[in-house]
Amino acid sequence: MAKLLEVEDIRKSFGSTEVLKGVSLSLDRGETKVIMGSSGTGKSTLLRCVNRLDPADSGHVRLDGEEVTDANVNRMRQRIAFVFQDFNLFLHLSARDNITIGLRKLRKMSKADARQRADRELDRVGLSDRADNYPSQLSGGQQQRVSIARALAMDPDVLLFDEPTSALDPELTGEVVSVMQSLARDGMTMLVVSHEVGFARRAADAVIFMDGGHVLEEAPPKEFFSAPKHDRARQFLTAIGEGEAA
Repeated sequence: MAKLLEVEDIRKSFGSTEVLKGVSLSLDRGETKVIMGSSGTGKSTLLRCVNRLDPADSGHVRLDGEEVTDANVNRMRQRIAFVFQDFNLFLHLSARDNITIGLRKLRKMSKADARQRADRELDRVGLSDRADNYPSQLSGGQQQRVSIARALAMDPDVLLFDEPTSALDPELTGEVVSVMQSLARDGMTMLVVSHEVGFARRAADAVIFMDGGHVLEEAPPKEFFSAPKHDRARQFLTAIGEGEAA
């Protein structure tokens, strides 16, 4: 049976620098996988190649067996939604309108239907009382939850998260992680670039460790954090305080 998302031998260079050197991975429907690794290893570039924010130089990305590069880009980005680390909200629009604008332009929903869907997703992320607030009136954690609600409103097959808590103060990180854990429990298919070890331990089906543009290791969280196979993975875990004492 085909995987929901298949990434095969993706390569990507910027100028003379090869960032991705033949990366392959897959996701079953309902799976959550967390990608970890040091800065500059190609994690974010990989996500951007998956939903075509940056086109890969070679390789294949398939969603439900369909080649992503052959599909209409707007339709594919609805099916493979992206949550950015810096929120990417429209500052002149309310939380609700940040969600309805895509529904009306891309999904061609009526104003009433888009509003209803936006309110439902804001409630899902715990922000039903903030629908009329503008981004400047929201904390970073609330802005990121609006970003997640916007992605969910498109009813995607896969959600991509690019370090969704890296721009947040530690006290605000928990509310975003809590929403992501709820989504994982509900069976949302997610590929997450993050160093949130707690989330990976509790919610991930597997941890993927990348280094130097390669996938070096993929294992269940308990196995990865307690007995990583590669020296480079062990060094990384020690550096983030998850080494031999884990």
